[in-house]
Formats: sequence, C-alpha cells, structure tokens
Amino acid sequence: MTILDGRTGSILFEHAKDVGLPPASSLKTITAAAALHYLGANYTYETLLQYSGKIDTVTGFLDGYIYIVGNGDPSLGSWRYDESITADFIVKKWIETIKKAGIRKCRGIIGDTSRWNNTKTMIIDGWTWNDIGHWYGTGHSALNWRENEFTIEIQPGSSNNTSAHIIAIKNPPPRLKIINELMTSSLEGEVSLYFSVDGSNVGYLRGIVPLDASPNFNVHCAVPDSAVYAAHELTQELRINGIYVKQEARAGSSENEKLSLLNIHQSPPLSKLIEQFLRISINMYGEVFVKTIAHRTGKSSLLDAPLKILSSYVHTLLDIENSLDGIAITDGSGLSRSNRLSTYALARILFTVQKQPWFDNAYYEAFPTINGLRMKSGTLMNTIAYAGYIKEHSFVFSFMINNYHDETAPNMRKKIWNMLDALK
Repeated sequence: MTILDGRTGSILFEHAKDVGLPPASSLKTITAAAALHYLGANYTYETLLQYSGKIDTVTGFLDGYIYIVGNGDPSLGSWRYDESITADFIVKKWIETIKKAGIRKCRGIIGDTSRWNNTKTMIIDGWTWNDIGHWYGTGHSALNWRENEFTIEIQPGSSNNTSAHIIAIKNPPPRLKIINELMTSSLEGEVSLYFSVDGSNVGYLRGIVPLDASPNFNVHCAVPDSAVYAAHELTQELRINGIYVKQEARAGSSENEKLSLLNIHQSPPLSKLIEQFLRISINMYGEVFVKTIAHRTGKSSLLDAPLKILSSYVHTLLDIENSLDGIAITDGSGLSRSNRLSTYALARILFTVQKQPWFDNAYYEAFPTINGLRMKSGTLMNTIAYAGYIKEHSFVFSFMINNYHDETAPNMRKKIWNMLDALK
C-alpha cells in the first residue's frame, strides 16, 4: 500500500510499494486519465447512418445497402444517459430519416466496423472463459450497441437439483441458440453463459440458480457480435414499420463503397462517459477508450493498444525513460489478471494528474463516492484494490491485496475501512 501527501507527493506510509500486483478495476483510473489526456473532456463519438447505391424515386427501392458506420461509441443505445441515447430513440430516429430519404425497400442493413480496420475483439488476452459470457466481460468493436449485452430471465426449479428454466430473453442477438444446463440449488453459485468459440451464436448457460431466487432472476450476458446486433435491431424495426429489407442483417465493410449520408448520431462528451466508466465500472468502455486513442493518434496498432498506449502514458506522466518495476498493462479495464501495477506507481499517477486542466470537473468528480471518499475499487478472485483521494486531495492512496483467503475478506475490508476513516 502507498499513501502520499496530496500537496507534495511525499510518501506518508508504504508497505511493499514497488511490488506489482493485479490492480483489478483500479486500473481504470489510468485509462480514464489517458483518455482525457489524448482525446479531451469534450470529445464525442460519431456514428453514421449511410447508404450505397441509388434510390428509385418512383418505387422507393434502394439498390444498395444501409450502413451503420461505427467509430467506437461505447454508449450507443445505452440506457444510462438521457433518452436521446437509448436504443429505442436512436432506431426511431434512423427509421424517420430513412423514410424521409424516400427509401421504402433496400437490400439489407450492414453493421460497419471498417473505421477500426474491421477489428473485432470479443475476447481480450488474459480474460477468462468464466468472464467473457457475462455483461462485464463483453467484447467491443467500432460498432457497439446496447453496451453489447442482453438479458436472460430465469426461473429457479421447485426444489434442489432440479433444472432452472429460461422464461424470456430481452433484446436477444440474432440467430442465438442457448443450451440451458442450469440447475437449482440451495448452495451459493453463479450463472455464466459460455460461447463455444469467439463470435459463435451457440451459448451454454451453466451454473447454479439459488432456490430462493426471485421468480424472474435476471442474468446479464455478453453479445457475440455487436455489429450484427445493431444491424439486426434496425432490420427488424424497419420491417415492423413497413419498409422491406430483403436480406438478414450482417457485419461488413463500406471501405470500397461510395456512400451518401442519412444521419449522424453524437455521443455524450467523454467526461460523461468517464463518469459511467468509473462509477459503474464498465469494462467495455475501457477497452474502447484505449482503442480510440490508438486509432486517433496512430500511437500503436489496435491489437496491442493497451500495452503500448497506457504504458507509454504512465512513463510520460511519471517522467521515466526506462521500464518501471511493477508495471505491465494488458487491457484497459483491469479485468485481466495479467496486469501488474505497484501501489506506488498508481498513487504517483493519481497525484500527478491533479495538475491537469481536466482534473477537477472531468476526472475527480467522476470518481465514485464510497464511505465519504472519492475512490475507485477493484475486485478479482482473491484480489481487492482501492485507489483515490481523501480530504480534498490532501491524501492520495492506493491499496492492493492479493491471494487472500475468502474467509479473511470481511475482516480485511474492515481494517482497510478503519485505516481510511482515520485519514478522513
């Protein structure tokens, strides 16, 4: 652990400050700072609705395709912001725009990820199979939709060791096949959706549903292909609204097409996205931010962006030329157990960014308020991390505990809270 004086940066207390440990979601504090540094607090994502081919003004037939061209917006279709960002509002607006253009028929809807060189990452290096079926382990691309998650409603069985049942699937991805292997039990457990391979539409729903669970037990799951997910929803709604769409939705590229613009959707400013990223701890946002930095600045390829972008930012921020002990970054969210970060390095970063013009309004205010403190927590299996600020920046701290036993966790957390309370 490391505690610094928030005014001078001097070490007030430390224990094993240079040991690199998995930082879990406390890594998000670095990703957020890097995004604000490279992109700016007012940066917005634009998603384009465009079409190829020509529109027959008599029949309304578009001899071409409608493209949803993504630029990485992680909030597209999200329910966390105002109504204008929600999926229902956006789709309605797109349909109105399509009708206004005179289109009554088209060949199909294509989810376009070509702005990121068609890079689609649904499994991050270092993420486990136990994570990637959950909402927090969903993948990302240049075209994200509804935060790349959907909900399965489950009902527990009537007694121990009986099957649990799928009641409904809300906003399901297209062509999804779920093999239900869930069991009901009075024992503790969790439910996971496992896809057989990356991008597969076949998922295995496994785990334990508590016997005393509510009749409508919700499991939030990852979408296998976000670009197709977005294109499919628009296709379905167009058909409902009387517009003929010949083909089923698919992902594709418009790189070699001459396109005409129908609509531009703009995301909330980055400062608002950062707020949700830190407070809700949405892992997908972190991966998108790092890829956006790579794409906008050309500082690295999209595939190795976390390692190069965030490591370079840390070295620049701390004014060091060589590799720093205790730092190895493999993703932008902290979900990977391959990440290594020392408490001293993280505390120094939190101290240093206080000088940035975006610190007060876009960064510090985005931190969750926990027990009266501005801090970001992080958890992985047998890992706990906390990092943040105390007393209007008078103290900066970073704690990481790794490889503890589950039965010691409550007492350990209590001791951490007691220490933080003493510093308030």
